[in-house]
Amino acid sequence: MSLALHRRSLLAALFVGVLLLSGCTGPNQPVSDALPSPSGTPHDSRLIDVDGHGLYLDCKGSGSPTVVYVHGWTDKRTHVPHEGAEAIQTLLADDHRVCLYDRRNVGSSETVDAAQTPDDMLHDMEGVLANGGVEPPYILMAASFGGLLAYSFLNHHPDQVSGVVFLDAFFPDELALDAYLPADKTFQHFQDDDMCCTLERINEYALIDGLQQYIGHEPAIPMIYLAAAQGPRGGWNPKSPDYSPHFTEAQQAFVDRFSPGELRWVDAPHFMEPEIPDVIAQAVRDVAAGAETG
Repeated sequence: MSLALHRRSLLAALFVGVLLLSGCTGPNQPVSDALPSPSGTPHDSRLIDVDGHGLYLDCKGSGSPTVVYVHGWTDKRTHVPHEGAEAIQTLLADDHRVCLYDRRNVGSSETVDAAQTPDDMLHDMEGVLANGGVEPPYILMAASFGGLLAYSFLNHHPDQVSGVVFLDAFFPDELALDAYLPADKTFQHFQDDDMCCTLERINEYALIDGLQQYIGHEPAIPMIYLAAAQGPRGGWNPKSPDYSPHFTEAQQAFVDRFSPGELRWVDAPHFMEPEIPDVIAQAVRDVAAGAETG
C-alpha cells in the first residue's frame, strides 16, 4: 500500500464505515442551541463564530478535565467527523465535559474558501474552545491526522493540557521517516495537492515541519497511545522495508517522551472510535487519573 493511499484514500474509505454507523445527514446540517438529554446530562450543540466562520461544537456532560476530540483527516463531504466519537462522549459524560468539534470545511461547520495554514488550524481550535466557553484543563483525544493538531495545541498551551490520548494518530517524528520512502510518497510531495484539491485544504507538510522544534520538549503530562493492531501504521509499505522498524522505534520514542507515556495495542482498525468506544473511554479515564496523581 502506498503512502498516498495510507494518508489519503485509506482514511477516506474508512470514514464510510462511520457514515453507516452514525447515520449522518451531510455537511452544514442545522444545529440547535440546546439538545435534550433523557438522562438529564448537560448537552449543548451549536455553531461557534471564529473570525466570521462558524465551527460546530457539541459538548456533553460536566466535570474536569474537559475532554476535547480532535478528529482525523476528512475528505468526504458526507462525513460528519464529530459523530464518530459520540459513543465515547456518552460513556465519559458522567465524569467529564466532553466536547467534539468539526474543523472548517467539513461536517457541520461552515466552509472557508482558502487553504489552511498551521496557524489557521491552531487559531480555529483556540477560538472554538474559547468562544464556546470550553474551560481548561483539557485532555486531548486525537485521532489519525488530528494528532498533529493536538500536538501543536499542547505545545502552544502547555498550561491548559493535562493529558493526551492518541488514537493511532500521526506524530511529529514521522517527518524524519520520509528518508526511508521514495520522494513521491513523502509529506512534502503532497503539499500542493493538499492545499488546492482536498476538502479541508490543509498544508499537512507545513504543519508537521513546524512541529519539529517541539520534539524533545513536550510538557510533562501523561499520554496513552492506542495503536491499531488491525493494519499497524508502520507495517503497510512492503516496497520500503526499512520504514517499518524505524516507524516502530519512532513511535515508541514519541510515547516515551511523555510523563508517563504508554503504548497500548488494541484489536481495532485505524479509525477506531466507533469500534472500541469503551476501550478509548477507559484510556481517557486512565490519563485523567494519571494527571490527578501527577
